[in-house]
Amino acid sequence: MGVLKNGIELPWRAIRESSIALIVAAVLLACLAPVGFVIWHAWQSRSAALERGFAEAEDLVQALSQHAARTFAEPNLILQDAIEHVRSDGSGPAAQQRLHGILANHVKASRVIRELGILDERGYWLNSSLPVLPTHSNGDREYFTYHRDNADDGLRINTPILSRLTGKWTILVTRRVNDANGGFAGIALAAISTDYFQAFYDTLNVGELGHVALYRDDARLLVRRPFVEWHLTSDRSQAFFEATQRQPVGRFHGASIYDGITRLAAWRTLEDFPLIMTVSRAESDVLAAWRRSVEVDVGVAAVASLIIILLGGFSVILLRRRIHAESIAAETGRQYAMLAETATDVIVRISPTGKRLYISPACREVLGYEPEELLEQNLTDIVHPDDVVVLQQTMAALQSGMSRSTVIYRGRHKHGHYVWLEIAFRAVLDPDTGLLHEIMASTRDISSRKLSELQLAHAKEAAEVANRAKSNFLSGMSHELRTPLNAIIGFSDVMATELFGPVSNPKYAGYARDIKASGEHLLELINDILDHAKIEAGQFELHESVLDLTQLVEFTVHMVALHAEQARLALHIDIRSGIRLFADERRIRQILLNLLSNAIKFTPEGGHVRVGADFSVGGDLLLSVSDTGIGMSEADQQRALQPFAQIDNERNRSQQGTGLGLTLTRRLAELHDGQLDLRSAVGEGTTVTVTFPARRVLARPGPEAILA
Repeated sequence: MGVLKNGIELPWRAIRESSIALIVAAVLLACLAPVGFVIWHAWQSRSAALERGFAEAEDLVQALSQHAARTFAEPNLILQDAIEHVRSDGSGPAAQQRLHGILANHVKASRVIRELGILDERGYWLNSSLPVLPTHSNGDREYFTYHRDNADDGLRINTPILSRLTGKWTILVTRRVNDANGGFAGIALAAISTDYFQAFYDTLNVGELGHVALYRDDARLLVRRPFVEWHLTSDRSQAFFEATQRQPVGRFHGASIYDGITRLAAWRTLEDFPLIMTVSRAESDVLAAWRRSVEVDVGVAAVASLIIILLGGFSVILLRRRIHAESIAAETGRQYAMLAETATDVIVRISPTGKRLYISPACREVLGYEPEELLEQNLTDIVHPDDVVVLQQTMAALQSGMSRSTVIYRGRHKHGHYVWLEIAFRAVLDPDTGLLHEIMASTRDISSRKLSELQLAHAKEAAEVANRAKSNFLSGMSHELRTPLNAIIGFSDVMATELFGPVSNPKYAGYARDIKASGEHLLELINDILDHAKIEAGQFELHESVLDLTQLVEFTVHMVALHAEQARLALHIDIRSGIRLFADERRIRQILLNLLSNAIKFTPEGGHVRVGADFSVGGDLLLSVSDTGIGMSEADQQRALQPFAQIDNERNRSQQGTGLGLTLTRRLAELHDGQLDLRSAVGEGTTVTVTFPARRVLARPGPEAILA
């Protein structure tokens, strides 16, 4: 009887049955996960949407504050100038005539001021920008009595009034005029129609329920969008006004006392004038896009939950089938165990780490050891020193994914002599994970075979196996991957171009274009991998001919021109005509495409990509592609030339590829007896130069040659 390294038999059926309950629980938790995520994401995105709404309102209120400051700065300067003119030029008829001309010119040149005037100490008009001097008195107006009763000679912005001349709402900006003794001598005023502000505020997009308003610092309203006349004389929200007094800049989130609508408001107190600028947007407008996003998230979560439930149910069905299959397999295993105990070949079970788990009793006949003795030894302890590497390599290949292998080696008999053994390995995968579970090996004594020519035969067989594996890999990959990919690309193109009729839903045509683009990209990656594999296997052949390098470069640049244009890059060709090169046209084009694609991929918008050709002192052709891209460090340059290696940077993560571009380009250059040189610096760009030996250059450009 054979010996098991670990004789404990686990109750697999009980474990599988309990796994069903775990799957059900996992499905329930997985269904709750999208719901929880949607709730969390909705809350986070709502806060972000509100914050964006406040930020937009604050930006707008700052711009409007600057506009209001510039607007009132103009009449302030004009009134100061008019008062100074009255003081210096006197009040005679000629002086008044000159002042009238000055005021009229100011009004004519201003987009803001509708009227300018000077009132005497009784409120009668001394001068005006109007063609005819008004004769009525404004001594009863609040703005007049304020200056008469207060010695403040600063600028005062008054609440809107209905003009006696135009019948329109007007904001009067006034300053006190003092006589030589400092006594009250009247006022200077400038009239600004609220229509000026109203027309500007109406152009702003704050939503139908949004407001734009300009207040004095005592909470009296000057201008409001939308315009509501009774608001000009009503009191403002006390809570809002008190908040503006506590801090010059702020935000407010709450319901309006007038219409009950919740709004996001921002305010700013002007530095040079006693004014407060406010902008508010309805919360419903700010959160409109958020609500649409939440509706989409809820739909996606519902679909995801349904898919999870279906997958969970499918998993339970598969698990039940597996339990039944394992019960059958257990019985089959018992039968196989009986065969192993009676077989003449040595049956061995090996762990993924290379440790023997079981050895059949046939080892007594073949090697003279008891099964227990071999279980305590390492796999290579009885292997001839010259054969240890072969066995170790085979085990490494099996551990890396190879399914089967056969090895012939010499094993030391317990009596000290060596016997020739043939061992057939088979990898056994775990049915759940697909990973290597154990290795089964069948060993037999073949000492009677061709002892005199064994090493030569073994070497030949190993070479044939290796060559066959490479050939099978190349032909299998070419047929099994390219054929279905070409079908996918072809059929998706038929669907995208609607060759046989329109597609009912336009999204399907877009999906078809995406499928085609992805298929073409995958085909390019597979071609790169296959070319690299052929080169490594020494099976790559060049089809060389005489090439016109200028025409080849122009054709290749034309192929990537659209890509460069979409990336907003400038492509330059700096090659003189007349260069003839003996090379494989397709592979030279492949070299250029790889280098140009990399240059375009890693050059930011507005950069330049250049293709140039020059000659070394010894006559070698130097074909170069340079860019003004992100560049690479010394360590990244070494990594970029390694197969399947990709540089870890933020721009590279957004790109797709195998990491074979530069490696394949270098190998293609070497097949042409050339070499590849990479020079780069971070932030300064990259230059890749491919050097072809002078013997491949059949013609060089003459002195009269022109740039391509």
